[in-house]
Amino acid sequence: MTVFGHPVDRMIDKHDSDGDGMISVNEFQPPKSRGMMKRMDANNDGVVTMDEINQQVADHQTKMAERHAEMTVRVQAFFSDADLDGDGSVTGEEAQAAAFNRIDKNVDGYLTEQELRNAKPPYGGMHRPSRPVERGGSYGES
Repeated sequence: MTVFGHPVDRMIDKHDSDGDGMISVNEFQPPKSRGMMKRMDANNDGVVTMDEINQQVADHQTKMAERHAEMTVRVQAFFSDADLDGDGSVTGEEAQAAAFNRIDKNVDGYLTEQELRNAKPPYGGMHRPSRPVERGGSYGES
């Protein structure tokens, strides 16, 4: 049995029940983690029809269109908030100021610990994973 090896070797080790080094149609098991049959079989009758597949595709396209529309609204809101001088473009400084102003709830020009803890991702977005912070430079320096 191959514990650490090529995925094909692991698949053969796992599914080759008669030990002949090959996987027969009876031994073959498609990856269950994907669960395509279960997801696509909308009426749970054990078979998948083209109507069920077409409905799944249509549902997925609808969700993607909704996400795209939401993202467009968020981007437009960010741009509107960040274009401080109204010239139709956003500089790095304007983007920095807009992000700061979004967090500075009491508008005192400083970010308190509580304001930082309460900060939400801008416009319904997601926080990015933390990255190591380099010490010694000021904001924006490389």
